[in-house]
Amino acid sequence: MGTCIRSQLFRVFDTETTGLNPRTDAIVELGWAIMRGDGTVLSSNSTLINPGRPIPADTSRVHGIFDCDVAHAPTLDQAVEKHSDLYSPVLPAVCHNAAFDSVLLRCSRRLADGNPRFLCTLRLAENLVPARESYKLESLRSYLGLDTPVDGPAAHRAAGDVATTGLLLKHLIDCYLAAGYPDDIEELFNAASIQRMPFGKHRGKPLSEVPADYIDWLLGRDIDDELRCALRAARSGSLKTSIRAPERRHWWWPF
Repeated sequence: MGTCIRSQLFRVFDTETTGLNPRTDAIVELGWAIMRGDGTVLSSNSTLINPGRPIPADTSRVHGIFDCDVAHAPTLDQAVEKHSDLYSPVLPAVCHNAAFDSVLLRCSRRLADGNPRFLCTLRLAENLVPARESYKLESLRSYLGLDTPVDGPAAHRAAGDVATTGLLLKHLIDCYLAAGYPDDIEELFNAASIQRMPFGKHRGKPLSEVPADYIDWLLGRDIDDELRCALRAARSGSLKTSIRAPERRHWWWPF
């Protein structure tokens, strides 16, 4: 048995960026907080980041951060060196859409060397909250009635999104434990893995039920690493149990 979830410390991250491609874009603002699984926030902070490139005008209109704001800001590596609470490979890192933020955060040499584990609240919500049209952070905030302390334009900056992600994490942990699932951090990570097909003609179907030929076709495409790993695991499972598919646990919150 591992650490009890409500006593576990988490480091919650959010980024504002130059664009939507984590492999070619860069961070312009970074927010983070250290919290326990019971919702207690121990510290929070944010900093502008100099991305080393111009911020597109369309992107600036979304988050309100312009080239002049980051001209004298630290680089990502400098920010990590300055803020000691940004770095700890021991604490799980929490992001809403970790497949995006984790790539950007690992652009910092120190964060990459630490190789923290990332817990994705988007994936956890997909598995715990009944079928929703949107699992975007703002949509879940509204649907679940999360009372964030930040509102207005600031709600769409890194600090505001960190506050919302922290409240969402606490809500999802409460749902997970209320449903009777194991009070164990490793099991929570399992609950946050991709278990259903996120798009396409098999959207919403458990990966264990997606046809093998469709999985093979997807594996030959440009998909994110998290989905690729999940599909490979599902493909391996189907090969090992070609006569009778194994029973899989689904982490849906029983409303």
